[in-house]
Amino acid sequence: MVRLSWIACLLMVLGVSSNASAGWPFFAEDGVRRGSAEWYELHAESPPGARQKYRYGKMWPVQARPCGPSQTCVQKYHTAHYWPHPYNIQDRSSVRSVYQMQVANGWQTATTFYSYHFDETTNELNSAGMQHLAWLVTHVPAQHRQAYLAITANAEAHTAHLMSLEESLAKTTGEQGAIPVIPRAAAPLGRPASEVQGILNGAAEGALPPVISYRGAGTSEGG
Repeated sequence: MVRLSWIACLLMVLGVSSNASAGWPFFAEDGVRRGSAEWYELHAESPPGARQKYRYGKMWPVQARPCGPSQTCVQKYHTAHYWPHPYNIQDRSSVRSVYQMQVANGWQTATTFYSYHFDETTNELNSAGMQHLAWLVTHVPAQHRQAYLAITANAEAHTAHLMSLEESLAKTTGEQGAIPVIPRAAAPLGRPASEVQGILNGAAEGALPPVISYRGAGTSEGG
């Protein structure tokens, strides 16, 4: 009984109410009472791990560590219980950002019009270019529906390609500028169909005759 009275008197002297928050000192450097809900909210993002300190002419530990006040016991328990959170979330976000960049670059390459999509004489879209334009308008998802035009060395031909592509897009969509055309520096990833056909024809024409002589089943060795 005497001990309880002594504790009550001590609390009265210190001016601390019965619902006082734990922690010493009672007020942190930022002026918020330690152990209060506001104090825990301010330090909710404190990273785990030991802080680097300078003692006896050395850094303890040697590797760089997080800055700021150390975590409380409750925060350390939360970190150990849900480890590796939040680092697994950051790793997933990093991988997804690279993946999304690759997807965007792939769609950019797929929706690019190259020089072999245009007629060499008239600079108008040829049959392959019209098919590519129809695929762009009807099959490409809306978030990736963007037309790109590969820049050519001939400025006049590039301007003619740009005008032809814009006019064809306006006729197909029924609205001028519905799908804008963006020039980009890019090299064709393949060959024109006419060039491929020419290579095949040249290989067939230059092929050597068969060297194995053919002999019918009814012929004899003596003739």
